[in-house]
Amino acid sequence: MEIPELTLKLIILLIPGAVASIIFEKLTIHKKWNSFQFVANSILFGGISYLVAQLAFNICRHDDSFDNFWLNLPSKEIPFAAVIKAIISSIFVGFICAGLDNYKFVNRVGKLLKLTTKYGDENLYSYFLNADNVNEIYFRDIPNNITYHGMINSYSETNEFKEIVLRDVKVYDYTKSELMYELDKVYLSRPKDDIIIEVPFINNIKTDKNG
Repeated sequence: MEIPELTLKLIILLIPGAVASIIFEKLTIHKKWNSFQFVANSILFGGISYLVAQLAFNICRHDDSFDNFWLNLPSKEIPFAAVIKAIISSIFVGFICAGLDNYKFVNRVGKLLKLTTKYGDENLYSYFLNADNVNEIYFRDIPNNITYHGMINSYSETNEFKEIVLRDVKVYDYTKSELMYELDKVYLSRPKDDIIIEVPFINNIKTDKNG
């Protein structure tokens, strides 16, 4: 099947946005995008990537790759030089936008200006485990009378289950708080409504040289 020239141009022009979207999606915590969301984000990231590339290459040296670029969008001519430079800039755009999202830059500014109290787009489970001071946890498995004490290695979730991997794990009897055994790592998966995670106090008490 022959692809119309304008359709082919559109596909090629969207490559920078797709690259930035893939990087952003891989590095941030959010629900999986559907096809419409991916295309919409690719258009947004693509526009940013072209603007960044045009600005960057014009500052470094006079570059005619983007001369009349925006005016010639309806034409069938494919500006390969501009696309390649936009792909390069899209890598940086993807990483920078992922960093801004992970560090909640927009939300922090909004809170500073007293415009919002929203902490971010991810749910509270991911937000809680992603906090800087949450590393060592107690995972309570009350139905099985077990407590897992360890360091967070990784975590994820689906619509039905929440998953977490702990390392340097000590397994206790929940009722008696007696150590039963130790593990290098453990994978835990529980229904989303059956999760109890506790964070111990951090001992910041300083002792002098004499004890």
